[in-house]
Amino acid sequence: MMLGALCAGLAVTPATAQPLQVSYPGDATMDCPTIAAEASRMDLLVADANAQIAKAEGQARGANFGASVAVEGMLRTGLLGRMPGAGQIANQAANVARQRAEQVKAQAAADIQTAGTRKALLSGLYAGKACDAPPPALPEAPAAAGPTGS
Repeated sequence: MMLGALCAGLAVTPATAQPLQVSYPGDATMDCPTIAAEASRMDLLVADANAQIAKAEGQARGANFGASVAVEGMLRTGLLGRMPGAGQIANQAANVARQRAEQVKAQAAADIQTAGTRKALLSGLYAGKACDAPPPALPEAPAAAGPTGS
């Protein structure tokens, strides 16, 4: 029963649409608000990747705990003596969970690095387009000559 729940948790994988890249062909044509929005999206991607890492670590810890409890229960009930391979199955399931967690963590770490590099590129574009510069001042009309006191 514990093993079934453990394996069911392993079947859930994060959906990945398109891999993140440092630059895209249309980056140079982006205007200032689009660059700012894309930089904000990179911040969200980093936060999401950090959440994936935390979730993967939690699942791996849960799998280890579940395997330990299962083996301890089988040992105390004598089931481990009657079915010697049962403990190995529980440990293998925990190992699979750890391996999956490591894969998720490695992918999330790569996404964090790519998002950070992309954000740096976007910051350069933002500065290069002078997005923070104040708008140019309008030329003042010459002051109208008023009547001079005679």
